[in-house]
Amino acid sequence: MEQKTQQIKKLISYLIKKYGSANIIVTDYWDADNTAIGIADKTKEYTVYISDNGRTENRFYVSLENPPTTNNFPYTPAGDFDNLSAEEVEKIVIEHLKIIK
Repeated sequence: MEQKTQQIKKLISYLIKKYGSANIIVTDYWDADNTAIGIADKTKEYTVYISDNGRTENRFYVSLENPPTTNNFPYTPAGDFDNLSAEEVEKIVIEHLKIIK
C-alpha cells in the first residue's frame, strides 16, 4: 500500500481503524495502479474496488464484486459508482461487505 495515493491510503486506513482488519481485508490485485485498491470481507467473497483516478480532491470511483454465479468469470459485477465522497464510499463498503457497526 506504500505506493498508493495519499487519498487512497487515508481512506483505507480510516476504514480499517473504524471497522477492524478482521472485517476489511486489503486485496490489492492492482498493485501496479497506485490510484486503486481492493478491499474484501473476511471471507474474500465480496470485493470493493476503490479508485481515486488520480483526483486531488475527495472523490472516488467504486466498483462492487459479488461471488461468481458461473464458472466463466471470477466474480459477478454488483454495481459501479462514480464521483463519490469518502463518506459515500464508507456507506457502500459497509453495506456491500455486510459489516455490522
